[in-house]
Amino acid sequence: MKKLIISMALMVVLAAALGLAGNALNSEGIPLVGNYPKIEYGADSVIIPPSAEEGDPPFITLKEAYGLFHDPGTIFLDARESEEYDLGHIRGALNLPFDWFDDHWPDVEPLLAKDADLVIYCSGAECELSLYEGRHLRELGYGKIHIFFGGWSEWQSRGFPTTMPQDES
Repeated sequence: MKKLIISMALMVVLAAALGLAGNALNSEGIPLVGNYPKIEYGADSVIIPPSAEEGDPPFITLKEAYGLFHDPGTIFLDARESEEYDLGHIRGALNLPFDWFDDHWPDVEPLLAKDADLVIYCSGAECELSLYEGRHLRELGYGKIHIFFGGWSEWQSRGFPTTMPQDES
């Protein structure tokens, strides 16, 4: 039995090593750590995900998102799961989880004017749900979509207005 376990462990280690080596040698290998390029705009920067394509809704900086936050006509949409949203979100944001879009859409749609500025975010620079949701909303006819790819983590780290569970008690 001990020999079997050792053999299986060696096979797993060997398979992992071969997989990592093959990935490293492949010119189109999968990055092991997110390497999202930043484009500098003065003192602020916008983060662009690797899956961004020409024609996507524009990406905005934290500074731009904060400016739109103060515009009463702007609606923030949180594309994260409801459980994450409930643990904290940008103050006033509506929860429209991308993975459960169809379930939440009937409640959110009446709150969104087609000509409203929509700022969509998710967890941060490792999460692309905001981009996917922005693409989907554009297909539904919403034209003023902004993707804040820095997301919840960047917003919260700056101490900007949030709603946390203790705020609702």
